[in-house]
Amino acid sequence: MGKLKLFVSHSSRLDDVEQDQFGEDHNWKLLSATCEKLKQCYGDRIELLVDQDEQGLYPSCDWEQQLNEWLAECHAAVILFSKRARETSYWVKKEATILSWRREVEENFPLIPVLLQGQTAFEDLAKDIWSILHIEQSQCKQSAATCNDIVSAVKMALGEPDMLASQFSQTPFERLLSHVSALLSQDTEAATLEAIWEGLPDKGLKPVWHSDRRDQFATALTRYMVRDAESCLDTFRDIMDKLRPNPQQEKAREMLRIIRAFWVDAKAAALIPKSRKQQGIIAMNGRFLLHSDDELGTKHYTIERYLERAWPDTDLVKVIPITITDCEAIKTEIRNKFGMQNVPIPSEQIDQLIRNDKSHLLIYLDVAEENGGLPDSRQLSKLLELRVSYPRLIIILAAGEVLPPLPNAIIAAVTPLLDLDIECQQFFSEKQVNTLLDTKYGNQL
Repeated sequence: MGKLKLFVSHSSRLDDVEQDQFGEDHNWKLLSATCEKLKQCYGDRIELLVDQDEQGLYPSCDWEQQLNEWLAECHAAVILFSKRARETSYWVKKEATILSWRREVEENFPLIPVLLQGQTAFEDLAKDIWSILHIEQSQCKQSAATCNDIVSAVKMALGEPDMLASQFSQTPFERLLSHVSALLSQDTEAATLEAIWEGLPDKGLKPVWHSDRRDQFATALTRYMVRDAESCLDTFRDIMDKLRPNPQQEKAREMLRIIRAFWVDAKAAALIPKSRKQQGIIAMNGRFLLHSDDELGTKHYTIERYLERAWPDTDLVKVIPITITDCEAIKTEIRNKFGMQNVPIPSEQIDQLIRNDKSHLLIYLDVAEENGGLPDSRQLSKLLELRVSYPRLIIILAAGEVLPPLPNAIIAAVTPLLDLDIECQQFFSEKQVNTLLDTKYGNQL
């Protein structure tokens, strides 16, 4: 029977006791009691993903990497909003942002906010970064004082133990890994995959043995590729270079299409779809935001990679460059993007069809300093008018290498800000992968 993976987000800061006495801290006691109660209730039906649990994270672990994997693979999540978590924990902010993004792109993802009694009130979640969560009061477990209070909230979201499903849908991350693994294994012998695996540095434990060795090592190689986001493309190139015989070109390029955006910070990517529930205007920095490259088949390199990371499970993303803030001219561009130019129906009806479409719609404007900088309040008001016609619209302000101070609260910054050295390295790495594929197959499909 499968296990439901339940992630528990909490602050590991200790403000009241010494580090070696964390068991005496009130919130740690509550966390420990909650984990024990969940195990008693659900037994082997769930797997708890929580640091400092007996199966959790300790200083010897690559804890950031493990946390990122847990955030991507969990089937449900609890956020314990203590005062420390809300006020001082960078990691809870990151986890909450990514988990709320999971809820945004996965309709049935259970996210369980728990407000600890005397530490966090519902009104606190409307302040600062917490406002992006868009948590409704009915979704919260408020004034939780005991482990029984927290476990009751979990039961409300997941169901009683005897009603818990034995099989769970793959997460988007798991679906992507499964897809890459399948593509990797289809044209390659098990012995070749094992030999490549054995030649990797710092590969960790050998994959669990399975009746199909080829699938097992393909899965292990796939997980190894995405383990370190910044080296993902370089690792992919090394593995592709060693594969013999060459996989079919379409499969090789499909694998590249899937993994090429993993270098984008998940928290930054999460803010893009979530901005739609606020004002829908975001500003981001980057040297290659609007870089067009025929070799890579991209018209706006970094923006495309951010959007691929934000919506990994769909190709229904429409991105439109604009140069002015005139609403009617932009509406014409949007209608054209949907192939609805010069059709014999009223514009209002076309706009209604676009509103009902499930595509993610974005427009972007070059606001680098040399091109005039950020829009003024009058221009911003014009852009906001577009969201009356297209409520799902997201407006990207491409600010160039440095994101200037944002003078208007309606503009949200995509954070953490992009490290230009990382962006440059990833662009270079993707070019090198593309060169390798061109060498293997020629540059024609």
